[in-house]
Amino acid sequence: MIEGAPYISVVNIMIGITITYFVLEILLMLNEIDQDTSNKLLLEWSKGKSFFIPFALGAIGGHLFLGTSNAAFKMSNGMFPVLILFGLTIIMVLIAFKVPFKKSRTFLTALLIAGFLYGHFFWSMNYTVTP
Repeated sequence: MIEGAPYISVVNIMIGITITYFVLEILLMLNEIDQDTSNKLLLEWSKGKSFFIPFALGAIGGHLFLGTSNAAFKMSNGMFPVLILFGLTIIMVLIAFKVPFKKSRTFLTALLIAGFLYGHFFWSMNYTVTP
Protein backbone atom coordinates (compact mmCIF):
# COMPACT_ATOMS: atom_id res chain seq x y z
CA MET A 1 0.00 0.00 0.00
CA ILE A 2 1.20 3.49 -0.84
CA GLU A 3 1.77 5.74 2.15
CA GLY A 4 3.35 9.05 2.95
CA ALA A 5 2.47 12.73 3.03
CA PRO A 6 2.12 13.23 -0.76
CA TYR A 7 -0.26 10.27 -1.02
CA ILE A 8 -2.38 11.50 1.89
CA SER A 9 -2.49 14.97 0.32
CA VAL A 10 -3.77 13.56 -2.98
CA VAL A 11 -6.39 11.48 -1.18
CA ASN A 12 -7.55 14.51 0.81
CA ILE A 13 -7.77 16.63 -2.35
CA MET A 14 -9.83 13.95 -4.12
CA ILE A 15 -12.15 13.65 -1.12
CA GLY A 16 -12.53 17.44 -1.08
CA ILE A 17 -13.37 17.55 -4.80
CA THR A 18 -15.90 14.74 -4.38
CA ILE A 19 -17.63 16.43 -1.44
CA THR A 20 -17.68 19.76 -3.31
CA TYR A 21 -19.23 18.08 -6.35
CA PHE A 22 -21.96 16.39 -4.30
CA VAL A 23 -22.78 19.63 -2.46
CA LEU A 24 -22.96 21.47 -5.80
CA GLU A 25 -25.27 18.81 -7.26
CA ILE A 26 -27.57 19.04 -4.23
CA LEU A 27 -27.69 22.84 -4.49
CA LEU A 28 -28.46 22.61 -8.21
CA MET A 29 -31.27 20.12 -7.57
CA LEU A 30 -32.80 22.32 -4.87
CA ASN A 31 -32.73 25.66 -6.71
CA GLU A 32 -35.66 27.07 -8.69
CA ILE A 33 -34.15 26.39 -12.12
CA ASP A 34 -35.22 23.11 -13.70
CA GLN A 35 -32.83 20.86 -15.65
CA ASP A 36 -29.60 22.53 -14.46
CA THR A 37 -27.75 19.63 -12.83
CA SER A 38 -24.30 18.80 -14.14
CA ASN A 39 -25.42 15.75 -16.14
CA LYS A 40 -28.08 17.80 -17.96
CA LEU A 41 -25.62 20.62 -18.63
CA LEU A 42 -22.95 18.20 -19.90
CA LEU A 43 -25.48 16.55 -22.23
CA GLU A 44 -26.53 19.91 -23.66
CA TRP A 45 -22.92 21.03 -24.10
CA SER A 46 -22.10 17.70 -25.77
CA LYS A 47 -24.91 18.19 -28.27
CA GLY A 48 -23.38 21.56 -29.15
CA LYS A 49 -19.76 22.36 -29.89
CA SER A 50 -18.34 20.37 -26.96
CA PHE A 51 -18.92 16.86 -28.30
CA PHE A 52 -15.47 15.87 -26.98
CA ILE A 53 -16.96 15.62 -23.47
CA PRO A 54 -18.30 12.03 -23.80
CA PHE A 55 -14.98 10.82 -25.26
CA ALA A 56 -12.99 12.49 -22.47
CA LEU A 57 -15.29 11.16 -19.74
CA GLY A 58 -15.12 7.67 -21.27
CA ALA A 59 -11.33 7.82 -21.41
CA ILE A 60 -11.15 8.88 -17.77
CA GLY A 61 -13.56 6.10 -16.79
CA GLY A 62 -11.60 3.45 -18.70
CA HIS A 63 -8.37 4.77 -17.21
CA LEU A 64 -9.57 4.80 -13.62
CA PHE A 65 -11.86 1.78 -13.39
CA LEU A 66 -10.58 -0.80 -15.86
CA GLY A 67 -7.21 -0.76 -17.55
CA THR A 68 -5.49 -3.62 -19.27
CA SER A 69 -2.20 -5.08 -18.15
CA ASN A 70 -1.45 -6.46 -21.63
CA ALA A 71 2.01 -5.15 -22.55
CA ALA A 72 1.04 -5.02 -26.25
CA PHE A 73 -0.87 -1.79 -25.54
CA LYS A 74 1.78 -0.14 -23.38
CA MET A 75 3.26 3.03 -24.83
CA SER A 76 6.94 3.82 -24.40
CA ASN A 77 6.24 7.02 -22.49
CA GLY A 78 3.48 7.43 -19.91
CA MET A 79 2.70 10.94 -21.17
CA PHE A 80 1.84 9.79 -24.72
CA PRO A 81 -1.73 8.68 -23.87
CA VAL A 82 -2.42 12.04 -22.19
CA LEU A 83 -0.94 13.99 -25.11
CA ILE A 84 -2.93 11.92 -27.61
CA LEU A 85 -6.11 12.52 -25.59
CA PHE A 86 -5.38 16.25 -25.54
CA GLY A 87 -4.69 16.21 -29.29
CA LEU A 88 -7.93 14.35 -30.02
CA THR A 89 -9.82 16.90 -27.92
CA ILE A 90 -8.28 19.79 -29.89
CA ILE A 91 -9.21 18.08 -33.17
CA MET A 92 -12.79 17.54 -31.97
CA VAL A 93 -13.08 21.19 -30.93
CA LEU A 94 -11.79 22.33 -34.34
CA ILE A 95 -14.26 20.02 -36.10
CA ALA A 96 -17.09 21.36 -33.94
CA PHE A 97 -16.36 24.95 -34.95
CA LYS A 98 -15.72 24.21 -38.65
CA VAL A 99 -18.29 21.51 -39.48
CA PRO A 100 -21.79 21.94 -38.04
CA PHE A 101 -23.65 18.65 -37.67
CA LYS A 102 -26.31 17.11 -35.43
CA LYS A 103 -24.89 15.09 -32.56
CA SER A 104 -27.37 12.30 -31.91
CA ARG A 105 -27.48 10.31 -28.70
CA THR A 106 -26.11 7.34 -30.67
CA PHE A 107 -23.12 9.40 -31.84
CA LEU A 108 -22.43 10.65 -28.30
CA THR A 109 -22.76 7.10 -26.93
CA ALA A 110 -20.29 5.85 -29.55
CA LEU A 111 -17.83 8.58 -28.48
CA LEU A 112 -18.28 7.56 -24.83
CA ILE A 113 -17.57 3.90 -25.67
CA ALA A 114 -14.58 4.84 -27.87
CA GLY A 115 -13.18 6.94 -25.03
CA PHE A 116 -13.76 4.12 -22.56
CA LEU A 117 -11.86 1.70 -24.81
CA TYR A 118 -9.06 4.25 -25.27
CA GLY A 119 -8.75 4.69 -21.50
CA HIS A 120 -8.87 0.93 -20.93
CA PHE A 121 -6.26 -0.08 -23.50
CA PHE A 122 -3.92 2.86 -24.02
CA TRP A 123 -4.12 4.87 -20.79
CA SER A 124 -4.12 1.99 -18.33
CA MET A 125 -2.93 2.42 -14.76
CA ASN A 126 -2.10 -1.29 -14.58
CA TYR A 127 1.28 -1.01 -16.29
CA THR A 128 3.10 0.02 -13.15
CA VAL A 129 5.77 -2.39 -12.04
CA THR A 130 5.54 -3.45 -8.43
CA PRO A 131 8.67 -4.78 -6.72
